[in-house]
Amino acid sequence: IGDQLVKKKFTPVGFRVYEILSKYFETVDVICVVRRGQSSNTGIWYSRARRFNFFLRGFKYLFIMRKSSGAVIEAKKRTVKWAYYDRDRSRVESS
Repeated sequence: IGDQLVKKKFTPVGFRVYEILSKYFETVDVICVVRRGQSSNTGIWYSRARRFNFFLRGFKYLFIMRKSSGAVIEAKKRTVKWAYYDRDRSRVESS
């Protein structure tokens, strides 16, 4: 699953699909597959990309998912525990 750039608007199709899949499946791994030796790497595609103003991206996403218990998995609320550090006043005052 790749991404899309149409009329200067970028759409992360791969991650939109991942967002939907992650509601019903558990993620095992997300792999970025580099394409080599495909027909889209030829000169004709390069000239089309320049003429119609799009990028030739060299990878696609491969999502490895596992069936969950059947219940919809809700996203966990993430919290950040910020630490507070006293500044060394001697360094601030001497500057």
